[in-house]
Order: sequence, then structure tokens, then C-alpha cells
Amino acid sequence: MSTAEPSRPQRGSTAQERGSDANEHEIAFERASTWTQKLKAGANPRLVLSQADGYPPGIKQFLWFCLVLVYPAWLFVVVLGLVLAWPLQLLAKAGEAVLMLLFWPVRRHHFKHHPEEAAAWREKHGKTG
Repeated sequence: MSTAEPSRPQRGSTAQERGSDANEHEIAFERASTWTQKLKAGANPRLVLSQADGYPPGIKQFLWFCLVLVYPAWLFVVVLGLVLAWPLQLLAKAGEAVLMLLFWPVRRHHFKHHPEEAAAWREKHGKTG
């Protein structure tokens, strides 16, 4: 005895056809152009609570409870990131300068013996000479 099963669909919808499932807070977060704006947008409690969207009511309430408990620690990390961002970026640039000085002889030798790669690098980075 066989049972009649429904036929399979020809194909599922693609991601483009389905569209984005991001909510307004996630879209605002993605539109932030600099990383400091992203940190500020990430500190918004509505963005944090929106992470529970799409779940059934009981699970959503539990996730909200957990997110509310975690939010102060998340806010501390965001504020710490905002406070330390400029000094860390300055430290990274200083480290980059030290590495450039250390590896200058290697770069000079490479550019001298491989002029086509040097020209491509200069073109890519907009350097002259």
C-alpha cells in the first residue's frame, strides 16, 4: 500500500528573492560608516533586544531576560572601546612605523630587483616615485 506524498517544489527562493531579514536597528547599525559610529549604535539597548526578534513569545521573553542581564557588561565593553580606541589606534600606527623602519632594507632590495612589482604596488597605493 503506497501513500501519496505531495510533490516537491521546483526550487526554493533565493536570498535575493526573499530579501533581507534584518530589522530597522540592524540596518541602522550596518549603515554606520565609521567603527566609532558602529560602537555607538551597538550600545543602543533596542539593538541588543532586537536580537531576540523572530523567536516564539516564551523563548523571546527568556532571551530578553538574558540580554538585559548581559547588557551592562556589553555597555562597559562598548564604552571601554570608545575610550581606548584613539590610544590603541595611535599605538598601532607607531608599531606600523617601527616595522616599516625595520623592514626598509628588505623593501628597498625587493623594489630594486623587481621593478614591475614595485610599479604595481605604487599604482595600487597611489604612491609616486
